[in-house]
Amino acid sequence: MKLLKFSVIFVITVLLLSNNFLMAQDHHEASTKKPDPDTVIAWLKKGNTEFEKNENIKHAIDPKLRMELAKGQNPQAIILTCSDSRVSPELIFNKGLGDLFVVRVAGNITDDAVLGSIEYSAEHLHTPLIVVMGHTNCGAVAAAVNDQNDKDVHTADINNLIRTLTDKIQQSVLFANEKDPDPVRNALVSNIKYNTIILRNAHPTLSNLINTHELKVVGAVYHLETGKVEWLNF
Repeated sequence: MKLLKFSVIFVITVLLLSNNFLMAQDHHEASTKKPDPDTVIAWLKKGNTEFEKNENIKHAIDPKLRMELAKGQNPQAIILTCSDSRVSPELIFNKGLGDLFVVRVAGNITDDAVLGSIEYSAEHLHTPLIVVMGHTNCGAVAAAVNDQNDKDVHTADINNLIRTLTDKIQQSVLFANEKDPDPVRNALVSNIKYNTIILRNAHPTLSNLINTHELKVVGAVYHLETGKVEWLNF
């Protein structure tokens, strides 16, 4: 009888250990296998719909997840966006700790530091998607437009450091849609397009990954009023 009980306990223990091993293996494969860029876009769209409708919102941070992420990161998307306090990609896309590699700078512009950060995630973490995301009512874009319209004297409240941002945004006007009657919206979209072009042509790291279809760069606008992300086609 004792031998039978021991045998049953032994079998159950083996099954439990085997199941735990398989679950750990599945988790490892899921965390290391990268989806294609279009699958990641669909994943982001789903999360934004949940945020917009206030459904299935993620708030809690699992301590076990924290411990797991301490061993390494595996972000699914790189988000280059504005530093604006109302624009938080993890909330906007309803994602958790470790899901997104976020680079934030006023006006979502690209410089050497930004490019280096993005290249790190794309090359070393094998992140398959870059989203350049501007937003409505962006103060940096509005300041750049107002400063550009003042042809004689630069806007007084823009100091030299802030001007490094607005000057970069003003460069994007070359890509403006002249048919758009709203100059701020025009500059907003043009700035996103300008920075996607910079990233797509960043040699050799990003351009090589794009040419081998391991990486995709897309543009988007986050609407503060509605919570919706508008995806741009260019």
